Amino acid sequence: MREMPVVDGADAQKAALREEFPGWSIIHTTDTGRWWAMRGPLRREDMDKTATVDADTPDGLRSGIRALDVPARDGL
Repeated sequence: MREMPVVDGADAQKAALREEFPGWSIIHTTDTGRWWAMRGPLRREDMDKTATVDADTPDGLRSGIRALDVPARDGL
């Protein structure tokens, strides 16, 4: 596993998460401070799997994305 860079600020954290998880949309809501990740479209055989994750921190979001293990759709 590669070592994660140390980054400060929500924009830098979003950029790091997007680089680590291509195919995921990363959102940080400033009003609640929550982090969200969404993936799609999913293949038909993956429709029963979760395609969204939310967390209180960027590291929590990272862990949640890793836990899903949903393959990306080819070509996206």
